[in-house]
Amino acid sequence: MLQRADTYADLLQDFRWRIPARYNIGTDVCDRHAPGNPLALIHLDHDGAVRRYGFDDLRRWSNRFANVLTAHGLVRGDRIGVLLPQAPETAVAHVTGFRAGLISIPLFVLFGPDALRYRLGNSGAKAVVTDRAGAALIAGIRDALPGLERVYCIDGAGEGAEDFQVLCACASDAFTPVDTAADDPA
Repeated sequence: MLQRADTYADLLQDFRWRIPARYNIGTDVCDRHAPGNPLALIHLDHDGAVRRYGFDDLRRWSNRFANVLTAHGLVRGDRIGVLLPQAPETAVAHVTGFRAGLISIPLFVLFGPDALRYRLGNSGAKAVVTDRAGAALIAGIRDALPGLERVYCIDGAGEGAEDFQVLCACASDAFTPVDTAADDPA
């Protein structure tokens, strides 16, 4: 947060980054907001339906997914690919990675098989969160990704992918975020 200053020159002269020693971006995103679930995200889908999510909703959802990931053996420092268009699950997947001490790998939905194979293989991603289209792409290259253990599909299970929504619905919404340093990879 910027400190007040009388002039831009004063602001610039006195500016210092205030970086705490311990910092988890997922905790910062979800947990520092006022009680009462203030609005965090509005999603307008292709059919025109509007869904609203508060910061508490994102915290609970990301906690559920963090519990899924840890139950499936992912640990601090593991990589998780996020191959999704703009959707609430995209935010949840990244926030979950941060809260769980994982390294989130953003993947572009227009990547072809070669680009995905390179990025997932090179990063050593153990899991990917995607949709049905992404799951089909990954299924075609899965044999070339021996480190990829899990694929979670937001549209339901299929073709080597587990149902993200069902798994999250069955998991606890209580999760203690990993204590990370401000300069830990995320």
